[in-house]
Amino acid sequence: MKAVLKTMLLSMGSLVLGACQMAPLSYLNGNPDRPLPMHEYPVHIVAVDQQAYLSGPVQVTPGKHQVLLQLKHSTSHVPAQKIMLLDVQPCTRYYLTATKVSIMDSKWEPRVFDSENVGGCNADEELKKAEASSAAKAVK
Repeated sequence: MKAVLKTMLLSMGSLVLGACQMAPLSYLNGNPDRPLPMHEYPVHIVAVDQQAYLSGPVQVTPGKHQVLLQLKHSTSHVPAQKIMLLDVQPCTRYYLTATKVSIMDSKWEPRVFDSENVGGCNADEELKKAEASSAAKAVK
């Protein structure tokens, strides 16, 4: 019985590791690691394609995504959320922010503040992984 349980656990571990290797290296980050210019504010990535996230950065596959963002530090008592459509490229880290006319303004627009290549990442290989991953999901 213990041998069967051990074999099952090892198999599950292999599946998890295999899934990690299949995940393309593209990221969304709502808290840039550099100083923001005036009228740019950090955001919280609430969801990507209706899948909720508690913290970032969020790892995503290349392709078009619907990103739900919320201002991290809102002067309003009601959380202000906006949807951003983003065409994610492989091996790319995106820094997302909110831009406002002034700190007191409640109106804001989401935007890509900056993007950079993920080091040690091969875009062609990542696209192949993404295609293989979507094909595997389609079979299920």
